[in-house]
Amino acid sequence: MNEPDNHSKHIEHYAQRHCSTQWRLFLELVFDELFNSAGKEESSGFWRHIGSRMAIEMPMGECATLESLEKAINEALNLLDWGYVSIIAEHQKMRICHSACPIPGDSQEGIDIGLLAMSALLEGLYKGWLSQQGGDMEVPITCISCNAEQRECTFLYGR
Repeated sequence: MNEPDNHSKHIEHYAQRHCSTQWRLFLELVFDELFNSAGKEESSGFWRHIGSRMAIEMPMGECATLESLEKAINEALNLLDWGYVSIIAEHQKMRICHSACPIPGDSQEGIDIGLLAMSALLEGLYKGWLSQQGGDMEVPITCISCNAEQRECTFLYGR
C-alpha cells in the first residue's frame, strides 16, 4: 500500500474516533442547520465569535518565540483533541497550518460544512490567542485553504 493511502486511512480512522459518538450526529446537524438557516457569512460570524470566547476561556500564556507559541497552541489543542498546528513566519505574516480538525460527518457535504464551521471557529480562536500575545485585533486572520480529505485548514495572519 502506498503512503497517501495509509495517510488517508489514518485521517478517516481519526475522524471516526476523535469525536465522541454521543456528539457526532448532534454536531453535524448543528453545523448543517446553522449554515442552511443563517447562511455562510452569518454562521461563520457566529463560529468566529465562539472561537474568540474559547480563547478567553483558555488563555494562552506569554510566548517569547514562534516555537513556544506553536508548542503552547498544540498543548491547548491536545487538551481538546482538536488536532495540531505548525506555524511558519513568512514576510511579516504567519502561516498556521491546522491538521486533523475535529470534523464529524460521513458525507462529503457534511464534512465540507463542518470544515467551514471549524475554520471560522479556529479563526476566532487563533485571533484571540494572538491578541493575547500582543497582536493587534485589527490584523486579519484568514483561512486561505481547506483540505476536507486531510481535515486540514491553513490560515494567514497579517496584512
